[in-house]
Amino acid sequence: MPEREWTDWQFTREDLMRTPSVAHGWTVEREELDRAKACALIQSAARKLQLPQITAASACVFLHRFFMRHSLKEYHHYNIAATCLFFACKAEESLRKLDAFIPVIVYYASKGGRRAPPGTGEYEKWRAVILGTEAVLLQALCFDVVVDHPHVKLLALFEAVGATRQLSQMAWSFVSDCMRLALCVVFPPRSIACASLALATKVAAPDVRAGLDDAWLDRVAADRAEVAEIVQWLLEFYAREAQSRLGQAADPAAAAAAGAETAHTPASSPGHAASPMHHPPPPAGPK
Repeated sequence: MPEREWTDWQFTREDLMRTPSVAHGWTVEREELDRAKACALIQSAARKLQLPQITAASACVFLHRFFMRHSLKEYHHYNIAATCLFFACKAEESLRKLDAFIPVIVYYASKGGRRAPPGTGEYEKWRAVILGTEAVLLQALCFDVVVDHPHVKLLALFEAVGATRQLSQMAWSFVSDCMRLALCVVFPPRSIACASLALATKVAAPDVRAGLDDAWLDRVAADRAEVAEIVQWLLEFYAREAQSRLGQAADPAAAAAAGAETAHTPASSPGHAASPMHHPPPPAGPK
């Protein structure tokens, strides 16, 4: 089967410098970090809910596409993360009931600081956010919910190049990290898969690489320029993350402030400027 066209959602890195969020005052770096945090929430909640990785990946793609058309000032990244994951469960036919879904979202969004069992006010606030925002999400996606994933391309690459088990595991981790960035709206899935394996071969020990060198990129007809750009983007993101952690560790006041911000989840704090709870709710989506 030929690869599905994805050009309806193809942007450039320059487009990421003029998103709705940037227009509302976000820096490019801040938007990238907020999106990454949202995708980390998706991935953590998906693991706890025992969802297929493809479901989590679809949710991340939906989130990145959503924020190409909407602003983080209007929709908090954790609210959209929850909505994207809940909708991805439907799109990928891995359904979960809200009774089980919401407590997990709240736990990870608050870093274990809050609970939301069914019947509580906390639960009802999140339920209203998820169901109310679902219609907005679908409109932003233009009802296009079929996603081609680099994970599938990566599995084919493992077989094509004869990757070792350890190398495959490393590449799989990198492709998961790629989903935290807006790579999926700039590059095709196959290039992201090739970049994930290329980075794994660069950092792996010689015995793990099993003699695999850069020549495999030509054997699979990879776009070397795209692969190099993706690898560089991911490495730069890792460096910024590490610098941010070191900076917070060196500044106790900043660390305390960051902890306080994440302790109050958006749906729990209707006064949060970026939370949908602060605005008139959109039309309720399908249950």
